[in-house]
Amino acid sequence: MRSLPVLGAAALLAVLPAVAHAQSTTQDVVVKESTTVVVKEAPKPSPVSFTPYGFFVLNALFNDSLGNRNYPLPAACNGGASCEGNILFDVRQSRFGSRLAFNDTAGWTKAVLSAVIEVDFNGGYTGTVSSAFYNPVLRLRKAYVDATWGGESRFALRVGQDDILVSPLRATSLAWTANSLFQFAGIMNGRAPMLQARYELTPKDGFAFSAVAGILNPQDNTAGDGTVPVSPGQAVDLGAGNRSRMPAFQGRLTAGLRNGGKKMVDVGIWAGWQKNRFVSPATDTSMDIASYTYGADLTLNIWLVQVLGSIYKGNGFDAAGTLGASQGIAVSAARATPTAPYAITALNAVPAFSGWFQVLLGPSDLVQAYGGWGGTQSPFNAYTGSILAVNATRVQNYMWAAGLIGYAGKNWRFSAEYARATSWFYTGRAYSQGQFSINSMLVF
Repeated sequence: MRSLPVLGAAALLAVLPAVAHAQSTTQDVVVKESTTVVVKEAPKPSPVSFTPYGFFVLNALFNDSLGNRNYPLPAACNGGASCEGNILFDVRQSRFGSRLAFNDTAGWTKAVLSAVIEVDFNGGYTGTVSSAFYNPVLRLRKAYVDATWGGESRFALRVGQDDILVSPLRATSLAWTANSLFQFAGIMNGRAPMLQARYELTPKDGFAFSAVAGILNPQDNTAGDGTVPVSPGQAVDLGAGNRSRMPAFQGRLTAGLRNGGKKMVDVGIWAGWQKNRFVSPATDTSMDIASYTYGADLTLNIWLVQVLGSIYKGNGFDAAGTLGASQGIAVSAARATPTAPYAITALNAVPAFSGWFQVLLGPSDLVQAYGGWGGTQSPFNAYTGSILAVNATRVQNYMWAAGLIGYAGKNWRFSAEYARATSWFYTGRAYSQGQFSINSMLVF
């Protein structure tokens, strides 16, 4: 009789491992099934992104003679205390922008849609007294929309206001950002409403290429003498370019090598053409003349050396917003009587030849020293007999600059820079102005 309990106990001991194993297996399954049910898919990122960018800059500018307060731009001066320089602390070159991107590659357009809007405070002043300088006017710089197809090799359409396609390279500086360094010696610093078609090949490493063509608002910067309405300017859209009833055309090609996403060598060639129409107030007839420009630029990075430079030829071509870099169209007018209306008798597209270069030494994330030179000139006889044959017409400009730029991390930069510009006027007299600056810039 005792054998039955023993056998039962033995059977129970034999079954327990199997039950325990079955329970363990069941628990594992339950845990796995529970995990599968509880875990949810990671939320997909929003197809819309908003990215602010820009910089806050303080410029302390010391001018040694009469001229432009924010940029070395010499003015005619006859001597005396009125020709002395000044000191100025300035923040109006600060800039703010934002980028908005929307990924519509799964939608109807199959494109990445994006937009940029950018402003600074370099648009002028609210008054004429010295204190008005600390109330600068907000200025729209860029406002455009892109539709882009592709990745490293991509095609894009751009609609809106952007930098002009000619003379696009900018020298490196903290002191002269809104009024670009060497703008006085050849950089055409302009923006315009436009339509662009762009193709870009920009791999992280290897050969890079781009081709851009644009149709632009035909802006002009032709000067008059206050009596002859050379490009009747009753409104902002009635300049000589707008009156031609034809858009301006510009294009640019670039090719180069990249390493780690950085330009090692980049060469660009570009050109622009614009038709201009003037109206003779005496005869109520119109006269047409074309202007054009073509040039090239170079960016070179070799170890601790960076070289930037540009050269171009212009024929009556100017860019609205540029400080005397490229010459416009000289207008000859008959003045048989001392009163208006005067008759426009001839148009002459003034030729100009310009170029500049800058050499920077040192690591771009620590400290860089730079030096550079540039100039632009036109023949004096291109103005003879025209309404621009006056004392205030600049015929030749030259400029040199040097500086030291320090980088305190990725976001804070500071510099000490000096530039001197010299102008030869139509009268043959020359005037010069030097400007020393200490600058601080926070980039975000």
